[in-house]
Amino acid sequence: MLLTYDTTVLPRVRMMGRVRYHEPWCHFSRVIDEYILYVIRDGDMYITENGVPAHLKAGDCFLLEPNLPHEGYQAASCDYYYAHFKHERIKRAEDDALAMEAMKENRRKSLIGYNLDEIDPTDPVVCIPKRSNVSGIDYRSILHAASEVYERREEQYKRYVSAQLHLFLMMVAHEYLNAACLNEESTRRKSDVAVDALIRYLNTHYTERITSEGISERFEMNFDYLNRVFSAATGNTIFYYINLLRISNAKQLIATTNLSFSEIAYLVGIEDRYYFTRLFKRYAGMTPTDYYKAAHTLPRKEGGFE
Repeated sequence: MLLTYDTTVLPRVRMMGRVRYHEPWCHFSRVIDEYILYVIRDGDMYITENGVPAHLKAGDCFLLEPNLPHEGYQAASCDYYYAHFKHERIKRAEDDALAMEAMKENRRKSLIGYNLDEIDPTDPVVCIPKRSNVSGIDYRSILHAASEVYERREEQYKRYVSAQLHLFLMMVAHEYLNAACLNEESTRRKSDVAVDALIRYLNTHYTERITSEGISERFEMNFDYLNRVFSAATGNTIFYYINLLRISNAKQLIATTNLSFSEIAYLVGIEDRYYFTRLFKRYAGMTPTDYYKAAHTLPRKEGGFE
């Protein structure tokens, strides 16, 4: 079962801490109007929620929902973290499969989005599994630090704890999506996997000299074919995407620095200043000089342009 979680809203933590039962213990019966998170460090927890039993082991993360009765059904020794919190924008996903597809589309949009934009182009809602194993996350350091802050009860401690819990829940969602994508790798077409890898490569190496031959050799695929599947996935050809990255970063440098256009061209991976000017006008709809004038309120120093 998946729960959707709006990441624009922080949880409001009421209680947080760590419990160690060295002797076998069975959880009491309770109904409460808030979410309860259990993350097991060691041992076992046997608990039912609304009559559905769950056996939790080390590394397991379990999110109890508000107003559903829960109680233990077997005694066991257990060492676990807990958090009691409220959040107005958590709810059960109407369809788990559709919710996961939306998450995968979010990842694709994020991958091809411009990283210097102030606004995140993706939907803020993520999917949190009701139960998962978080052994792949450094959950102990996060939850231990949050628990210590809660115990000290210094100024702003609940806000700090809420922020740490928010981070943890986002990490749980991220790891769950990673696992889902990894499970699909064996069934995905080689070209689809190559496109994702190529996007990541271009996002990192766009300032370097990139050729069709080099791409073909690196990804062991015919360039024309790869270019077609890349276009289908992103809406842009490979070299259009590269130039978009270069000009987008050039615009940022023009707006925030007094570097010459030759220096900016070099920094974004374009060696010819005059080609840079033509390319900039094609993508930005104006010359670098006009863009600078529009972005700066003060006149540029004499000699600032080449």
